[in-house]
Amino acid sequence: MSAASREPITVVEWISDAAAFGKEEAVDGFGGWFGYDENAPEGKKWHTARHRWKDYIAIWTPQERPYLEAIRASVIASGLRLTGYQHQNDAAGVPLFSDGKVGLFSFRGWGDLMAAIWSEVEDRNYSYMDFYM
Repeated sequence: MSAASREPITVVEWISDAAAFGKEEAVDGFGGWFGYDENAPEGKKWHTARHRWKDYIAIWTPQERPYLEAIRASVIASGLRLTGYQHQNDAAGVPLFSDGKVGLFSFRGWGDLMAAIWSEVEDRNYSYMDFYM
């Protein structure tokens, strides 16, 4: 919840990267770890980690988590399956939150986010590369 309003954070619109320019970032990320199991044998390191949403959300601060949960809710409700490329380049790839802030990610960071969401929803082992480009 935003400190000023105490209203839950929601995604109110999906906008372009250009429209997000100059807006305060609520959350951003680089990433590239989701779905990777460094202890697995060579050739089997991807899609074997069994990461889920709990693993993803645990790495974020309590201040960032409401924004990530808002993205998650919006993505699931609308069935969005955007890649990192689409996040950065499409007319409706960047989440605009109810407090006017935005969420901007690298290709890998966005891939982590989408993989975390859909791994949980579908109980399938995705990695960030499934949503990279």
